[in-house]
Amino acid sequence: MKVAIVFLLSALALLNLAGNTTAQECIRKPNCVGITTRCPRRYEPVCGTNGITYPLECSVCLANRNRDVPILIEYDGVC
Repeated sequence: MKVAIVFLLSALALLNLAGNTTAQECIRKPNCVGITTRCPRRYEPVCGTNGITYPLECSVCLANRNRDVPILIEYDGVC
């Protein structure tokens, strides 16, 4: 009986962990190390948590300079 209870609790814990895989895990802070006032001229789009596509991660850093609540990167690519 004890083995069955342990097995059942283990199975429930695994199912609970498997159900928590959401897009929220992909959200990350932009890497702003070395960013001054300009971004390089390339196009590697990222989707911000505000729903706007930024041409570079650097662009998110520059947009965050004047914000109280920072924009995070939801995923790489166009929104």
